[in-house]
Amino acid sequence: MNRIIKKAAIIFLTATVLIFNASCKKEVEPIPETDPNPELTKAKTYLFELMSDVYYWYKDMPKNINAKPITSIYPYFDTLLVSQDRWSWMMSGADYLSSETGVYLTYGASYSQPIEYYNDYGIRVRYIFDNSPLSEKGVKRGYLLTHLNNTPVMDLVTANTFNSTLAQTTNSFTFKDYNGTSTTFTATAREVSTRSALKTMVIRSTDFPNLPYPVGYFHYYSFKAGMLSDIDDAMATFKAANIQELVLDLRYNGGGDGKATSLLANYISPASAEGKIIARREHNDKLAQYDNDQTTMTIVKRIANSLDLRRIIILTSKGTASASEVIINGLKPLMSVIQIGKTTYGKPNGMYVWFYPEDNQTNPVYVFLPIAFFSVNSVGAGHYENGIVPDHDRPDDLYHDFGLQEDWLKAALTFITTGQYPSLPAKSAGVQSLTPYSRISTDEDSKNYGVYKAERPL
Repeated sequence: MNRIIKKAAIIFLTATVLIFNASCKKEVEPIPETDPNPELTKAKTYLFELMSDVYYWYKDMPKNINAKPITSIYPYFDTLLVSQDRWSWMMSGADYLSSETGVYLTYGASYSQPIEYYNDYGIRVRYIFDNSPLSEKGVKRGYLLTHLNNTPVMDLVTANTFNSTLAQTTNSFTFKDYNGTSTTFTATAREVSTRSALKTMVIRSTDFPNLPYPVGYFHYYSFKAGMLSDIDDAMATFKAANIQELVLDLRYNGGGDGKATSLLANYISPASAEGKIIARREHNDKLAQYDNDQTTMTIVKRIANSLDLRRIIILTSKGTASASEVIINGLKPLMSVIQIGKTTYGKPNGMYVWFYPEDNQTNPVYVFLPIAFFSVNSVGAGHYENGIVPDHDRPDDLYHDFGLQEDWLKAALTFITTGQYPSLPAKSAGVQSLTPYSRISTDEDSKNYGVYKAERPL
């Protein structure tokens, strides 16, 4: 009996010790989860804080976003945008810096289809850069692209492979010129240094009958801060010729830098506009102190070679965006403005440029351009989200090169000489394909289209 009691006591003691030891063990702490991409997390944090301060619609940004599963900064940027915002964008630092130089890997041509009005689905060159692979082969605006690598381009459009084929580094091209003569050649894309001015010319009565005085024509493609000399050179030419009216062709100008916008305004605004506002910015409530700050306004300051114009005629299309629209909207209260062409893109706002890592402008990883303000003119007019409607609506003439035979310039010169617009072109002119095909994408279909970049007051 005692032996049983002793054995039971030993078992009880042992169990007690085991229980005691177990109760004294430390609880195992969970291993903290490691961030698989700390650099991305830092970028997301920076972007969210930036948008919470400068984004025009910061109050309406989506709440409680679960950023963790988003594995790229690009979709994360998109999740922060409000539904009505079709204008904010971002890009890699390398791509942004390349775009600022005007150097592109390209064949040199942009294409479109004269579907509206003409019902023509043929793919035509709408503009082409000098010293590019295709311009060196003699290709001009208005030429018809019929084949790529001996395949009819309409077959590629139908198969939805036109853009991918055109993006190849080397292609065989077949074009028809204005006379319908076909030429086939092989070309290789290369880096091309583009300019902001596509064409500058002075037109006199010897060029266009009954023209009462010299008229300037300036086809301005992009507001590039690094190409201000393009504006300077054109205005010096016009000043020397004593032009009285200017036809400013902005039909494919998607905007650009505020410095170039201000410079052009200083050249073409009348003397009576000296010191007056071209554009004023309206920010969110956090940045409202800058709304009436003169450092954030575009104010007319006439300079040497500023023109003394009776009137300006501006040619526009859906490709006319942002900084281009700022010029149109800003000039209207200050001088006589006639607008010919199509309704503009509709980007009544602008952005400041934010580099990430912050202020690393030489080697940024990302560049963010969220909408930070809306632009209004001297009488407070703006918010042209649906575009600026022309005084005279005409279809874009993709059958002629820029110059005296091109329909919009002819319409402007006819208006100057007669006060009337000519009849619209015959619909049968140059039509190559009435068969409905898909519409190809153009520059203004890009999410990154339309820019009005202003200097930061912050």
